[in-house]
Amino acid sequence: MANDYDKILKENIASVFLPLTEKYLNIRIKRSEELKDKLQTTIEKEPDFIRIVETDTNERFILHLEFQSVDEEGMIYRMQEYYGILRKKYGLSIKQFVIYLGQKASKMQTQLAPDEIFEGFTLKSLRDYSYQHLLASQVPEEIILAILSDFGNKKPVEVLQAILGKLKEISGEEIVLRKYIRQLSILARLRNLTKETQKQITDMGLTYNITEDYLYQEGQKEREKGMIIKMLKDKTLSIEKIAQIAEVSVEYVKHVAKELKK
Repeated sequence: MANDYDKILKENIASVFLPLTEKYLNIRIKRSEELKDKLQTTIEKEPDFIRIVETDTNERFILHLEFQSVDEEGMIYRMQEYYGILRKKYGLSIKQFVIYLGQKASKMQTQLAPDEIFEGFTLKSLRDYSYQHLLASQVPEEIILAILSDFGNKKPVEVLQAILGKLKEISGEEIVLRKYIRQLSILARLRNLTKETQKQITDMGLTYNITEDYLYQEGQKEREKGMIIKMLKDKTLSIEKIAQIAEVSVEYVKHVAKELKK
């Protein structure tokens, strides 16, 4: 399900990038350059030596040793990467040592500069912003985000009517309007407003049925599969009974069971 939201945000980010950064992040951008490289989640080299140790003073931490025969210029960043991975996985404090084996004196950087140190991130929640701020935009990709914002003392139905009305006003072509209605319907799941959204779409005479949407159907399939897996793991029901409860074929349940065994 999270992939559905990611697809929408990736599809729309080019349009909302500037208004989002200027209005909500207080960053005035003069020029920007897109980085198209994918960030790798794996590392090429495994740590040389990592152990959870406990000292005679009862201090418990991860001891990480790297043996380095080459005076590697970017070693500090590799150690930083190891640190982040180990910290995320084990949640323990870490002490790192590089044991240099080279003949010449090492010039490796051993400490990060102040601007290289990760000290956390700034958290911004759309719930902290009034829907009216987003609704005032002329950018459809920004307007649909109002469904995730603060409704104040307004009922969800009133906000939905305002969002759909504004989308209808500025979208122009029917095909464009349908695109944003589809995206709005998907984002509405994050606020449990799927039924209300579909009702308002129908009441306003807009032609879009969320149950016919590809992403909606895929989400239904995932929920259906998840329910079947849960029942299979429980091991108290027969294949036929599971198929009956999930309202699917016996063959499909057998297919899921086969995948589960893998």
